[in-house]
Amino acid sequence: MNIPELLAQYETRLLKDRLLEFPGLIKKQKAVLRDLRENLKDASQTMAMLEADLATEIAAENDPNTSKPKFSNDKARQAELLRRKMQDPGCQEAAAELKKAEYAMSAAQDELEALQDKFKAYRYVVRLTAEELALLASEEQEEKIEGVPVAQQPY
Repeated sequence: MNIPELLAQYETRLLKDRLLEFPGLIKKQKAVLRDLRENLKDASQTMAMLEADLATEIAAENDPNTSKPKFSNDKARQAELLRRKMQDPGCQEAAAELKKAEYAMSAAQDELEALQDKFKAYRYVVRLTAEELALLASEEQEEKIEGVPVAQQPY
């Protein structure tokens, strides 16, 4: 079998092309992930600001009968904050956006890892193919040498 036929049989051109595609695909996915990480950060900050506003309101509330803080200990303030977050439409929307951003970032991270795994697998396949071709070439060389008298062999 001649060299072009061997290369075609082992699909070396396809393997090389795919191998060369992966760095660009990985770079693009990393850019997507960076953007999604920024979205997650923005969503987290929005949620934190809403929580801070509610916590400030809770801390400022006074009991009208005693003029003392309505929520005098930390547990009571935390419980009231949780209750208000569950009732506040802004907090509910921010929580939904935060969850959506977390999911998108997680999916993008999974895609990046899948691309990296495929790239690694293609590298192994290319290396295996190269070794198989080298073995075939060495066998072909041995067959040619076997037909030559010992005195004419190069080694």
